[in-house]
Amino acid sequence: MLLKRRELIKGAAISLAGAVIPTYARAEKNVTLPTRTLGRTGLKVTALGYGAMQVSDPSIIRYGLDRGINYIDTAASYLGGHNEKVVGKAIEGIRDNLIIATKVRITSEKRMRRSVDKSLASLKVDTIDLMQLHNLYSQDEVINPDVKKAMERMKKEGKFRYIAVTTHSNQVKVLEAVLEDGFYDAVLVAVNYRSSKELFTIIEQAAAAGVGIIAMKTQNGGYADSAWPEFTPHQAALRFVVDKPGVHLAVPGMLSRNMIDENYGAVTQNGGLADFMNLESYKTALQGKACAFCSQCIEQCQFNTGGMDAVRITMYADGYSDYDLASSNAKQARANITRCLDCDGCVVKCSQGIDIKAAAERASSFLA
Repeated sequence: MLLKRRELIKGAAISLAGAVIPTYARAEKNVTLPTRTLGRTGLKVTALGYGAMQVSDPSIIRYGLDRGINYIDTAASYLGGHNEKVVGKAIEGIRDNLIIATKVRITSEKRMRRSVDKSLASLKVDTIDLMQLHNLYSQDEVINPDVKKAMERMKKEGKFRYIAVTTHSNQVKVLEAVLEDGFYDAVLVAVNYRSSKELFTIIEQAAAAGVGIIAMKTQNGGYADSAWPEFTPHQAALRFVVDKPGVHLAVPGMLSRNMIDENYGAVTQNGGLADFMNLESYKTALQGKACAFCSQCIEQCQFNTGGMDAVRITMYADGYSDYDLASSNAKQARANITRCLDCDGCVVKCSQGIDIKAAAERASSFLA
């Protein structure tokens, strides 16, 4: 009887792991994280950063920081506006040893200032290390002269030290614009083992020019696969990104001490052929579920929106199990979700086999 491809991969991975491949389950306590220089900022960052977006318990974050993680990423909008306060409690007494990154959305300078000041108060810090313009998707946003002037003024006032951008869609174009413009110090980019060669190429070019590269969405939304309890493919996915040329650090979300230990182990220990097997199985499990952030749907869409917003919101709900985050993002993307639902002539074909219309319907459920 012929074995299914999935069963063959599973059996091979188990054999390899049992024979010659060390597991990543937990890192030894005396093993330290590698550090890298975050581009022209000169900041020394641990290769594993802390994505705090979903964490409501300061002691969990503090556990990771006490293990040696020195970079923490948050935003004013996370956890319904409470995440920065959680981070603020977690960093009490050790702020000087850390690099703090948060985000501000592009709007009027008055509102941006209000947001930055609120972040400073919530984090209980005098200055923020990296202030990131949240979720940019076009060249026009990157080069907007009014926004750059507003950010430069706040930087000179000491509100933050370095200026960066974050991006989920049209990422290659955003990175190209950042590279050409030369204003921004770093980019937080959605990148994983399914990302395109084109994206990895521009990441390497930007890093070579001095732009700090911070990787998010490295584990593709945290979807679980009950058929693979023996391994943690999330670790293999993280290691894949951290080892890519140009990537300075990754900021996966970590909700428990166990997740911290596993990611710590993935970054500090050597992997092997089992990693490849893990990623192959993970890729199969994610087919039709998780966005690869390739932006091909946007290029195909007659409205230039694609289905990325809807798919990302679905990922927050079904992958992260974070319904508050799904709801807040759905409200921000209401127009795009509605446009998807109302479109009767959709020709978009998702590269990952995701049903865009179904994702839009799922995302719309968070608009109520």
